[in-house]
Amino acid sequence: MKYALILICLLLAPSLLPVKLRSPGSVSELICSPTAFLGRFRSLTLPGLQPRFAQTDQKETVKSIQAKEHDYAPLREVSMEIKDFSFPTSRGTRIKLSEAAKGKKLVLIHYFAAWCHNSNFDVETLTDLYTRYFDQGLLVIGVCEYSQNNELRDFVEKHKPTYPICIEGEGKRKDRIATTHFAYRKQVDDQRLWGTPLNILISADDLLTEGEVVAKHVRVATGEVIKTELEELIREKLSKN
Repeated sequence: MKYALILICLLLAPSLLPVKLRSPGSVSELICSPTAFLGRFRSLTLPGLQPRFAQTDQKETVKSIQAKEHDYAPLREVSMEIKDFSFPTSRGTRIKLSEAAKGKKLVLIHYFAAWCHNSNFDVETLTDLYTRYFDQGLLVIGVCEYSQNNELRDFVEKHKPTYPICIEGEGKRKDRIATTHFAYRKQVDDQRLWGTPLNILISADDLLTEGEVVAKHVRVATGEVIKTELEELIREKLSKN
């Protein structure tokens, strides 16, 4: 049917077709090799019309652009219980939050997924800030979620984060409801599909030294941190004795 319509258009209204399809050879090509003709037809655009394949390409382009976009989120103060944890590292050791936080002025728990493009953006910001402010009392702990060992290994090799990283769970995405990451997201009404990155900032003033709960008042960013905002807060908190 589509071949017949094109033939009628070519014979009865050639002036509507692009110049490249008006030659006498176009008729014979349509009759003898309609597939080849359509290939040439699809490569051109009729006035006022947009081929379906071009729309598909545009959608893929939009998806590609979106996959490279940042997803920044401001830090907001919330009342939320942060529980102590002890998660393993890829080096066979463990990181216990309450122990690591001792003596620190500011602790940032950075939940991320190695395959998440926004997490791949955030690591660059956090590595820079951690490197510059670690000696002054800043601690960043990366908690890897829903990622296989090879994904985390590639992530570390690519970005070379200087802060410690531990792993919650065994990289199984189906188990996400049981994670602390999911529990905290639910408390702050995070509507994202996977919710990475998620940043939880705890000031030394809010750190509890006893019990299972480490803090009850924190700042949370449900997305990439805004570097200028975070750095200003870091300088403010670290300047206190």
